[in-house]
Amino acid sequence: MNQGAIFNLFCYSPLIIHPYILIILFSFSLLTTTTSSTIDPKFQACEPKTCGNGQNISYPFYIKGKHEPFCGYPGFELTCDHNNGFPIITTTSSSQQYIVDEIFYDNQSVRVSIPSFSKPKSNQCIPRRIMNFSQYSRRFIVAPNQKHVLLFYGCNSTTLPEKLKENIVGCDDGNKTSSVVALYREDRNLSLMPKYCKGDVVNISVVNEKGGIKELLKRGYVLNWVATNCGGCMNSGGRCGFDLERDVYSFRCYCRDGVHDQTCEG
Repeated sequence: MNQGAIFNLFCYSPLIIHPYILIILFSFSLLTTTTSSTIDPKFQACEPKTCGNGQNISYPFYIKGKHEPFCGYPGFELTCDHNNGFPIITTTSSSQQYIVDEIFYDNQSVRVSIPSFSKPKSNQCIPRRIMNFSQYSRRFIVAPNQKHVLLFYGCNSTTLPEKLKENIVGCDDGNKTSSVVALYREDRNLSLMPKYCKGDVVNISVVNEKGGIKELLKRGYVLNWVATNCGGCMNSGGRCGFDLERDVYSFRCYCRDGVHDQTCEG
């Protein structure tokens, strides 16, 4: 057999070239596995995740069951509402739930809404213990320039003037035969309310935007959060978290090469 025939047999025979392909593929697979295994597991664990509505959730928030607790800041645990895909934050003191509608990571703020208003069910009554979330948690502060709304419970809908009936937002959870009326704090009809409403009066906030009171109650209000800023870590390619170990208990920057104090660069 001449040299040309041998060369053709070596290059084109499937019986000879196939083992070489297997060796190359195996070597590439081994290299990829080795490279992947060097990535810090906490960096991988804190990858942003979603409840289904499109919002990427990351520090200071973390999703229970999808993130490890060290991926968020203490007090920022979320759960997922599987009916509508929105994240939910729950107060520890009252078990009151709030829907997290939007998270603004750039200015450390979040828009939340009360499910009774933003995702109402048919014939739903308004809980009497309803309050601004900031009243339950020192991690959150109502952002400036919000509107204030007063909820009047125990209102007799049969005797209410027509102009007030338009502001009925649901029935009274404490007395389902009564109604709840919502008015802005500066409404001129406030002086009439003691005559028609005999229940509690609750003060809540809504976003300072144009629209009717029912629409603004649906939209909720904006909170600023209090937690260590993530900007430096994130800009250096890391993912923020919080070390919950007793002897550490502080902010951490999780990077591909390991855990750092503030950024991946130091």
